Order: sequence, then C-alpha cells, then structure tokens
Amino acid sequence: MLLVDEILDYLPGKSLTAGARVAADLPFFKGHFPGYPMLPGIVLVEMMFQTCGLFGRMEVMEQTGAPAGNGKPDPDKKIFGRAIKIDKTTFTKPVFPDTNLRIEVEIRQKFMDFSVYDGKVYDEQNDVVAKGNITVHLSKPK
Repeated sequence: MLLVDEILDYLPGKSLTAGARVAADLPFFKGHFPGYPMLPGIVLVEMMFQTCGLFGRMEVMEQTGAPAGNGKPDPDKKIFGRAIKIDKTTFTKPVFPDTNLRIEVEIRQKFMDFSVYDGKVYDEQNDVVAKGNITVHLSKPK
C-alpha cells in the first residue's frame, strides 16, 4: 500500500521531502480507537520507509539516467527497497483523519546497498509528529 502521495523536494545526495494526505476513510482508523481515531505510529514509520525508498530510487535515476522518453520505467533499472532497521523512533503528537503530512528524510550514511536516514514527519502546523533513524536496503531484482 502506497502511503506517500507526492515528492515535494529532492536534493540529490542529501534529502527527499514527500507529502501524504491522511484521509478519514483509511482502514487504519477502524478500531484505532473508537471515538478517538488516531493514525497508528507504525503507519508513520512506513511513510518514512517509503520516503527513504523514493530517495534511493531518485538517486539511482540520477546516477544511471532517467527512464526512457516514453515515460515507462526501464526494467533493468528497477530497484526494490526493504526495511531493515528502525532506531530511536518517537511519536510526539497524534495524527488524526484529514491531516496533510510532510515527510523528510536525510541520508546520514551509505554502505554498499544499505542506507541510513534521519526521518521526520511534520503535520500542517509544522510540528514534528514522529522522528527516527531508518535503515533501508535497496537492491536490483535477481
């Protein structure tokens, strides 16, 4: 399930900022919690992971050239991301339905196919609602 709606900013070799709309009809709100719908923290973590994956894919495109002019991705340049580790993650403010979020990830370290990022999720008031260190493994299909 794709949780990130758009790329807002990309600084090659440094960071990526994405946007996400937390719609009221998302299945995560059913039962979490009745009368007090709050987005589960793990969904915020997944948004950070997906933003890290977008950064990794943008980096590959930057290094190998953009997809062909017909707008179709080149299968030889396809990259798969996998969540490896979450560190020092905190949830500082609840997220409720009908909220726009901004997800920022900044690369901190890269080793082989592993990348470590500092991630933050902001709400419409520019308050940090979640932050943490994320490790992602990007690889080409075998």
